[in-house]
Amino acid sequence: MTPKKKPAIVRAAVYARQSVYEPEGIERQIEACRQLAESRDYLAADVYADDNVSGYRDRGDGTAFARMLEDARAGLFDVLIVRKLDRLARSLSAIEALTAARVQVVTTDGELDLTTVNGRLIANVLTAVARAESETKAERRVFANAGRRREGIPTSGRVPYGYRWVTTKERKERGSVEAYELDGERAADVRRIFDAFLAGVPLGSIARDLTTAGRRTVSTKRHPDGVPFTSTTLRRMLMSPYYAALLPLPSEDGGAYDQDAITRGSCEVGKWPAIVSVEEWEAAKAKLAHPSRKTSPGPTRRWLLSGLAVCGVEGCGLPVRAGGGEKGVHSYRCASMKHFMRQGDPLDAFVERVAVEYIAKHRGALLAPRERADAAAINAELARLDAALVELGEDRDAGIIDRAEYLRRRPRLISKRDGLRRDLADGADRSALEGIVDASDVLAAWRGLSLGEKRAVLGDLFEIRVLSVGQGNRRNMPADKFAKTVVITPTSVAA
Repeated sequence: MTPKKKPAIVRAAVYARQSVYEPEGIERQIEACRQLAESRDYLAADVYADDNVSGYRDRGDGTAFARMLEDARAGLFDVLIVRKLDRLARSLSAIEALTAARVQVVTTDGELDLTTVNGRLIANVLTAVARAESETKAERRVFANAGRRREGIPTSGRVPYGYRWVTTKERKERGSVEAYELDGERAADVRRIFDAFLAGVPLGSIARDLTTAGRRTVSTKRHPDGVPFTSTTLRRMLMSPYYAALLPLPSEDGGAYDQDAITRGSCEVGKWPAIVSVEEWEAAKAKLAHPSRKTSPGPTRRWLLSGLAVCGVEGCGLPVRAGGGEKGVHSYRCASMKHFMRQGDPLDAFVERVAVEYIAKHRGALLAPRERADAAAINAELARLDAALVELGEDRDAGIIDRAEYLRRRPRLISKRDGLRRDLADGADRSALEGIVDASDVLAAWRGLSLGEKRAVLGDLFEIRVLSVGQGNRRNMPADKFAKTVVITPTSVAA
């Protein structure tokens, strides 16, 4: 009697995948696959798990899927068990690769043997169905997102600094469609960023003040604790229409947004609370586009009078610079290095005292309204010019006008548009004084300003000229004599 042939040992590996991170979901897949392997007396091989990985996109180096294919080609297992076929692949390429490696695929809801004709036929059909379902879901998602945007509802994703995402469950409980809500201190930070920038405070100074206050950007996978603010970060925030509760429409080619090209007219009104008005956002955009900002904005200032005051020695007029004195001692000097070197703290204290006294004495004149540009009319004309530029390009493409006519008309439209942008920025640029002139305690309000805000106020109010103190005891100079070494002249803003 011929003895029975001992069955061959079948090595079975497990592959599990899910698109959205959910610990229980991936574990349920693995457990179901292990139970099937045990029921068939398969020898357990490795487990390959891709969590938060889409099956629709390429799964290259660094994924469990790529490692599984590499091990399959190396002959480390004979059978691959998956929960469902769409967990493995949404195209034939992965199944063909496993077939070439002589690996059978088994699903917990029905076995597939890819070494047989029938098995390949079934696999082809099921894979095509899975791909069709995925494409249908993607189309529905795009259509749904477009509808949400038309209604002013943003899609999920990275939430702008200053807001918190409101979940679908929370919205249903509240009976509201608002997907963003204000995020306390961060929303106040955004308000201060716009106020400070429109008041003339440099972006570098604003970023430094935020860092000093311990503020960081929103968390990301790469930087879970956020990163310090920079001028570039602040520029993107000031350009973002989301803070004015405006939702930009997707670009026609599906590419990234061009922040410079976004206008009020290219946005839907968003259904969430605005932190700034549309006019303030437009003013910030116009100011950022001002030709004077096309060059380097210069270094971020660390001292009150550096680059703000000038040398008062006759015939000089060069800016005052910080440094050059004893090590560790705050000092100012003439940029020429010829006319004076003075201790900085007494100068700063004197100028600040004069500023506070002047504001308190002349607050009536400082509060007088100044002529502002008609923002609505300017924005309407800007929209007309933008449309004219688009139409001009279309006329050239259609052969209605030739290249010479196009080059003749386009510069005139651009020049007029840039001029209106300058008018909008200049007219909407608020004086840094507005936050303190109506305060009941001017000194307390002044002390509450950041260095950048103080510099903006001084720049609005005064021309400051610093003179040499001459020879003698410079440390204990009488107040009346010290006052004669600093010439502070009110500007037209304070007139």
